Amino acid sequence: MSTTTEQQNNNELIMLKERFPHINENKLNRVLQRHGGDFDKVCARLSQREARCNKWESLETRFGPAITTIQQDHPSMQSFKRLRLLKTMERFDGDAEKFNNFIQKVEGRRRHKNRDTSISRRQQRDELKTKYASQLAQLATSGINVDRPGVLRLLEKHEGDINKVIEINSRRTGRKEKFAELDTKYANQIAQLEAEGLSMKNKRVLARLLEKSNGDVDVAKQLIQERKEKHFRRKEYRCKHRSTSPMLTTQDGNETVSKCRKRHDFNSDDHENLAKLRSAGVHGNPRRILAIFHECNESIELTQARIQEERDRRFRHREERVSKRTLLADVHNAYITINQREDWPRDIEQVYLDGNNMMFVVNSLRRLCLNRAGDKTERAIGEIAAAWNQQMHIPNIELIFDSTRQLDQIDTVKVTSAQPKYRTTDDMLVDLARRPENHEKNKRTIVITSDQGLAVLLQREGCLLVKPYNWFAHCVMVLTPDLINYEEITGMMTTESSPTTVKIRYNFDELVHRIANIDI
Repeated sequence: MSTTTEQQNNNELIMLKERFPHINENKLNRVLQRHGGDFDKVCARLSQREARCNKWESLETRFGPAITTIQQDHPSMQSFKRLRLLKTMERFDGDAEKFNNFIQKVEGRRRHKNRDTSISRRQQRDELKTKYASQLAQLATSGINVDRPGVLRLLEKHEGDINKVIEINSRRTGRKEKFAELDTKYANQIAQLEAEGLSMKNKRVLARLLEKSNGDVDVAKQLIQERKEKHFRRKEYRCKHRSTSPMLTTQDGNETVSKCRKRHDFNSDDHENLAKLRSAGVHGNPRRILAIFHECNESIELTQARIQEERDRRFRHREERVSKRTLLADVHNAYITINQREDWPRDIEQVYLDGNNMMFVVNSLRRLCLNRAGDKTERAIGEIAAAWNQQMHIPNIELIFDSTRQLDQIDTVKVTSAQPKYRTTDDMLVDLARRPENHEKNKRTIVITSDQGLAVLLQREGCLLVKPYNWFAHCVMVLTPDLINYEEITGMMTTESSPTTVKIRYNFDELVHRIANIDI
């Protein structure tokens, strides 16, 4: 048996020597032993190394003399690795000016990052390795390559939390595997699109668009075009709002720059006007102040009024945003949380269900709507509400839709259409809550809706609020408690300190199937 294995190793070694004649035989033997005699893996490894060497030699031949000259003129570049400099030069197609500008920016960032310390990057890595030695050992046991710099950065960022690092690594690995799967699945479509000149810099985006279009090349072309138009509009919007100054075209006609940038150096009149404005209490960006000053016919009084008006407007907008965020946060906290059957409030006399707002909570009901079976969806919600009320015994339940032809009462549930009297269900619910005879009843009234704008208005009138998801969850608790699934979730690393949480999942689709006999 050992003779056969030895003969096989000798044959593989001979084949490797023929394939890689420039590599020493002892080195080939060591690589073969390191990979357990896997000939294909060794060939792939050596081919990859050979390609890197060829790439290095090619870059050295093309850009080596230029890099040497630049390093002699700029001694600070001696600290950069030569391969990095070669790759950077290749990136700019040998343009020395662009190369120098880029290297200067990198040096500036490096100086800014290490402005208060003389510790090198290698020393920082060694310190982090010492600091997180135990965590690195556990990560290595979990199969994570701890030699990557990103692992140390994640440990430092999350203060040594191993579970967080493993979770992030798992997500990244999953995304890579998903992309590799899509790349293989749509290889022909990607090749076809690239042949037609529709290639993208990020291949993952192209694979995702093909997945979204189920491999249909024509639909993918439309999505790519929509994406390009969206990016163009976004770029146009940024250019429009970031630079409010009029634009000028250079003599060549190819480059467009703003007037303010062309007039970077102020003349004597500008300095004099700025001094007058400063003495009058007008402060801010000098270019912007001068632009307003000229728009106001060089009147200091009008400039002061204009700037104060803009400040007041910005202050009002800021106050409105803050008050809106505060109000929405209060509304979010006002929703009743239902984790158990007993969490439903007692002494409730009226329940209003925002039907249109509830159609897209459950997957099966959403699919019915998308398949243009809205009548079945409305009927299913009504039947679930009726079955639920048989156990809850609430005096009045009203299911309201924007517009519906099904106005028949379903057991104890009254079905109502907001139109034609009201435009939407929101208008009808607000009107009902504001009626004088309902002011006292609102304290015992629950509205099922997730519309935040509507919830703000109803909370002011004293109504109680429940989100549709929580209401469907309570239906499961009351009607089909066997459809509740409790899942224990622990950290990625099983340790004594790992917290255990319980995730409750409700099978809403099975609830709809049992109560309304709908299965889609």
